Amino acid sequence: MSDQVLYLLMSGVNAVQDRMTATANNLANTNTTAFKAQRPVFTAQPYYHQGQPDRVATQTRDQGADFKPGPVAQTGRSLDVALKGQGWIGVQAKDGGTAYTRNGALFISPTGVLQTNDGHPVLGQGNTPITLPPLSSVTIGEDGTVSGVVAGGDPSKVTSFDRIMLANPPAAQMQRRTDGLFGDASGAVQIDGNVQLQPNALEQSNVDSVSMMMNLIENTRMFQMQSGFMHSFTSLGQGAQSPLSLQ
Repeated sequence: MSDQVLYLLMSGVNAVQDRMTATANNLANTNTTAFKAQRPVFTAQPYYHQGQPDRVATQTRDQGADFKPGPVAQTGRSLDVALKGQGWIGVQAKDGGTAYTRNGALFISPTGVLQTNDGHPVLGQGNTPITLPPLSSVTIGEDGTVSGVVAGGDPSKVTSFDRIMLANPPAAQMQRRTDGLFGDASGAVQIDGNVQLQPNALEQSNVDSVSMMMNLIENTRMFQMQSGFMHSFTSLGQGAQSPLSLQ
């Protein structure tokens, strides 16, 4: 029974540590564009002895996310876009696959590729990166259409080049990736024409710094309490095995 109690206490300590790590990461990303707060997802993990469940521990199954949209701030920059309500911008991940982000701080690389500020190429309707010629001006419409005036060309002639891939997979299918992007667990690429952008604006982080600070204090106290229980239980176990305890 003693080892079962210790397993339970250790399981609790590990779960609290994961919550503290997620909270600290959320606080560190308070000013990160369109960041979605982490929410650890826990699951029960049974352990077996002689073919029978002997104890149950808590394990972190996944780093879930709070998909609530963050506040939108006007920037006046033509390559900044925020999503109106739900939806995602399709980008190409480092592994070449399709991933999603709500980070609408876009730039044009020296080679003409439209990309996010962390270097991920933005995908167009053909699921390929949007590549632009040298432009003297550029605009992005609410439907994701990228237009501009070719450098050296007629200033009154605006050309439409491509349309940003906008999607809206079910939130239950969206999984946070290790590169900070999100992936659709179904593997499908589904363009949603109903998703709209707000030009010249950026979505801010949805982290509530006040509630995160309160969570950090609460989790710190819980960690201290459970660690204290482990220490006390271990001390009692050692005392029970001491020769003095037999007198």
